[in-house]
Amino acid sequence: MIKGLKVAMIVWSAIGILTGLVLIFAPEQFVSMSGFDKGPAYVSYFLALVGIAWTLPGIFVIIAARDPLKHIMWLQMAIFWSILDALAGLFFIIRGNITFSQMGSTVIIDTVFTVIFLALYPWRKAHTD
Repeated sequence: MIKGLKVAMIVWSAIGILTGLVLIFAPEQFVSMSGFDKGPAYVSYFLALVGIAWTLPGIFVIIAARDPLKHIMWLQMAIFWSILDALAGLFFIIRGNITFSQMGSTVIIDTVFTVIFLALYPWRKAHTD
């Protein structure tokens, strides 16, 4: 069970790091691939900041994956991040600010990781220390 959790943490982190690097170094390509309008030039700066916000947790969760029990707070952060990201995506899809084709895959991926993390979460071991 812990091995599966480690793998899930590493995959979640890799996705986050890769997404973050794309947002930092190729924000215009990300915008066009997602089907958004280019927008003003400063949008690239804000996307780079979002990229940093994706990359750093990914790095720390990969490190935490070596020993999830010792670094349980990073796992909890990944769970809450996934929940909040999925809810934010759903909120903006429902409001009509974005379409499902633009960000629906993000909502699905975050929901899947939330379920995986909660299913593999070491409930008993995490609360025995």
